Amino acid sequence: MIHGNDIKMEPFFPALLDELISSAFGDHVRRKFHFDEEHTVEIQKVAEEMLPVLRKEAFWVRTAYPIEHSDQAGNADTAYEKVAMSLGNGVDLLQESYNEKGFLLQSYIVEALAGELLMRGYDAYNRHIEEHTAKHVARYHFPGSEDRFPLETIPKLLESLTQKITCNAAYCMQPKKSVVFVSELTQDETVRCQGICVGCNNATCPNRVKENPVIRRRMTDIPLTYGYSRIFGER
Repeated sequence: MIHGNDIKMEPFFPALLDELISSAFGDHVRRKFHFDEEHTVEIQKVAEEMLPVLRKEAFWVRTAYPIEHSDQAGNADTAYEKVAMSLGNGVDLLQESYNEKGFLLQSYIVEALAGELLMRGYDAYNRHIEEHTAKHVARYHFPGSEDRFPLETIPKLLESLTQKITCNAAYCMQPKKSVVFVSELTQDETVRCQGICVGCNNATCPNRVKENPVIRRRMTDIPLTYGYSRIFGER
């Protein structure tokens, strides 16, 4: 059995972290999460506060998922990996400090920036797989989104991946900005999952978040649909 401390943890996609403080990233988050233009400067400030913590603590890790766990054990073209990504405890502490000071806008900005980083992490993972293996991602399997992978799968996946992410009795992970999933890998060029739905025209993809809100929730493990109404009241 492979133990978490025998698996190499990788920094969380440095090129992606570089994008965090770019104006393009900030503008995208502002529009996606319905911030006003007047909040552009504040989004930039929060991103700059997050970046040093992310460079120090954010990581991702992957290892093979035993083929006997799949229903395609006889398919030599299909392989499975279990993967975890985390932005680290520092981002949670930064958000908590904003909350304690009553800076609810800044707290929501942390939530939005973190959610976008994790969503883009799937695409970065896809590129890594294509660049370093002979396969590509066909599908993601998220605990709680299908019968084959119930929520009870979470601690089992984390057990042999990393000790830096823990799971409580309610299956909530710590650090909060963490995800864990099983990726299905293949060489079949007719089957592809881009990881994020923006720009993907595959209407039959089982991971389409519009058709499966459970998957959307598990893709980031943080709510992405609430907005100012949750912080400032109905506008």
